[in-house]
Amino acid sequence: MKLLPIAALLLTGTSLLASTGVHAEDYQSFSSVSYSDLDTKYNDSDAFSLDTRYYFDKKSTLGPLDEFEYINKTSNVFGSFVDTDFNKTFTLGGEAFIDKLLVGATYHYSDFDHGGSDDTYSLSLGYLISDDFLVKVVKDDNNDEYLFSASYNHQINDSDYIGFTYSTDDDTDVQTLSSKYFTDLGQGRYLTAEVSFSDIDDADNDLAGRVEYFFNSHTSMAASYNDDDDYSVGAKHYFNKNYALGASYQSNTDSDIDYDLYTIDFTAQF
Repeated sequence: MKLLPIAALLLTGTSLLASTGVHAEDYQSFSSVSYSDLDTKYNDSDAFSLDTRYYFDKKSTLGPLDEFEYINKTSNVFGSFVDTDFNKTFTLGGEAFIDKLLVGATYHYSDFDHGGSDDTYSLSLGYLISDDFLVKVVKDDNNDEYLFSASYNHQINDSDYIGFTYSTDDDTDVQTLSSKYFTDLGQGRYLTAEVSFSDIDDADNDLAGRVEYFFNSHTSMAASYNDDDDYSVGAKHYFNKNYALGASYQSNTDSDIDYDLYTIDFTAQF
């Protein structure tokens, strides 16, 4: 109940912004801080996270202030910190585009509250066959498997696109096909629709979808659902072109899986 006034605040100002002219904004730095509260019939827990990413060239929006091109082609570095009731995790990484070649690395370190720690790293290598087609392979040091992926963007017109990504491990034990559709509805309104299907050996397949509607470039509402009966609803509002506040609620329709997840996050981008 404490989040209801925040959710209401996110929806205010949509009529004020509806008539605002929309143009592309450029950003290089993105940072966010979030807090999550998970309530189950067994226990309650919370989590705090902080993450940041810096691009070495400008990223242009597609209208909404948090929507960008489907395939990133800009070198960047990133870091994050997550503090839960069980552990603290630090992540550092980066991606470098050298002409059409992509080279990346990520390092994770976890410190467990009950004692002990663990660290892992991964290396990635990719190639831009074209501006709309990227292939990549990722190797994690804690197993002998490789993860392969291919992403393709089909530009429908100057604003709309539909993108596809296929990924699999080298044994094809887990294969995932995902897609995202972005469209300009006119009059400053936008819509995204995402769907993902995973074919998993010796386990149930996964199907998930998400839709986000943008009242204008600053304000949106989103909803998601998957075949495990998890669902979520959320809202996000930019108070200006640099700062935004978001809130979401997630749960499950199955009475045997009783949980409530509340999340609030603050974003700054420049």
